[in-house]
Amino acid sequence: MTDVSAARDAILLDRRYAAVLGSIGDDALATLARGVPERLRDDFARTVGLRAGAYDDAGLGAMVRVGVGQRRAWLDAGVMLSEACTEWCIEELGAAQEDPNVEALREVLPGAIERFGLDAARLMAVQYSTTLQGFKRLMAEDPRFAIPSDGGGGASGASGASGSSSGNPSARAPPADEDREAKRRARRERQAREREARRRSQGRA
Repeated sequence: MTDVSAARDAILLDRRYAAVLGSIGDDALATLARGVPERLRDDFARTVGLRAGAYDDAGLGAMVRVGVGQRRAWLDAGVMLSEACTEWCIEELGAAQEDPNVEALREVLPGAIERFGLDAARLMAVQYSTTLQGFKRLMAEDPRFAIPSDGGGGASGASGASGSSSGNPSARAPPADEDREAKRRARRERQAREREARRRSQGRA
């Protein structure tokens, strides 16, 4: 049951990331990509298929958009694009970082948005939208963090991305029957959580 639940969460996160990334313009995508922590830049470039020197290219945002869509890498790209914002928020939340309530998030988010931008904060919220109640409430109560929708896809519909001002026809949700892909992404999500847990424990040591 745990594997099935993890696979289902991975599919849902993929769709939510696709919707949010599809609503972000190319200039903002370029800013987010250049803000990826140095230690993750090579991984991000491989994930979305960036060529050498792409971080200095004026068309970086468009390259990220195309690469994410072609490689169906919404979840992995979304996590890395918001990593700097996530790390900062974890530090600011302090003792509340394990399971922050919505009030704690509302105290921290203005500073995060000022430093990293609203799009980075939105992507961070997606990462925890299936596991932490504080983020679930935030996304339900604050329209800035709602999953983009065209009215038919709801919170799970990546189709809402194609109706945004930066519409991305390639940002389609993966079919629910792609079990192997879902399991692979679920493993990556668990590994990301383990890395975060190690960072937290090192920070408290």
